[in-house]
Amino acid sequence: MSMNLAAPSYIIVLGTTYSGSGAVWDYLAGRGDLYDPLCGEEYQLPQVPQGLMSLEAAAGHAFHPASADFAVTMFEDVVTRLARPTSRWGFGKDYSRRIRSFQSAVEVFLNEITIAHLPMHLDWHKLMQSPLNQLLVRLAKRLGISKSPRMTRLLVSPAELVDAAQSMHDKLMKSRANGQTVILNQAGSGWNPIESTKYFRDRKVILVSRDPRDQFAEMKKYKKACCVEGFIQWYSQMQKRLARIDDPCLIKITFEDFVRIHEKVTKELVEYLFINKDFTSSYEAENSRPNIGKYRTRLSSREIRAIDERLSFFYAKE
Repeated sequence: MSMNLAAPSYIIVLGTTYSGSGAVWDYLAGRGDLYDPLCGEEYQLPQVPQGLMSLEAAAGHAFHPASADFAVTMFEDVVTRLARPTSRWGFGKDYSRRIRSFQSAVEVFLNEITIAHLPMHLDWHKLMQSPLNQLLVRLAKRLGISKSPRMTRLLVSPAELVDAAQSMHDKLMKSRANGQTVILNQAGSGWNPIESTKYFRDRKVILVSRDPRDQFAEMKKYKKACCVEGFIQWYSQMQKRLARIDDPCLIKITFEDFVRIHEKVTKELVEYLFINKDFTSSYEAENSRPNIGKYRTRLSSREIRAIDERLSFFYAKE
């Protein structure tokens, strides 16, 4: 059964911390006609601290030679951490096992976006040294041992960096897709869904939101986010940012609608994504229904009342 030729190269599902995006992901992954290179694992390279967005900022509005060099060094470090599996010695995402060419493709990308390789000492090198390293450097200096300067690098323009990132992702994600649309889980920021996903050519983005009471209930349980006032400020800031975003590559849906009127929402979703309407999914919406209204048993009356007073505009419709 052939796909619609207008289907995007990438479909990216985003949420904002226990916003219910997992249900939409399960529906897409359960169809069987879309390619998931990471087998459901979140792809965090665009939005992780010191990831692609930080690298682009250092190449553009935040450019300074030392800042660019620092950004490249930190990017290399976070790539290593994402590539490794989680163990007792450190957290990781195991990208190198899921996508064998991950680290080699990133190396090619870095070679394309770094220029003016020049060995030299910079103050930020000393600023980031541990006290022990500083002591060893001073001792070496007294002994007349001269340390070779580190290689420093500049970055190309933001536009060139974004283009190189898109090429890298095409090599990583599409090489084994056999023409299928690639689906990616959390490959960007739900708070910044357009800027954080522009590292993928020809993409469509699904942003899932949720009733704030249930979102706080889940964050309270799984993220230990126990301050209701802090959550209200957090959620308000998120909605202010998202209200300003209107882009044809983005569709916004609520978790509650996706579950309660599943057939209607999935019909609209399939039409928006231009994927084959004849494919069904192993996902069953009824299994997600118990996740609606969890706040009733998880939040105190004080917490519910506080959210009622400030965020009722965002409540899911019954």
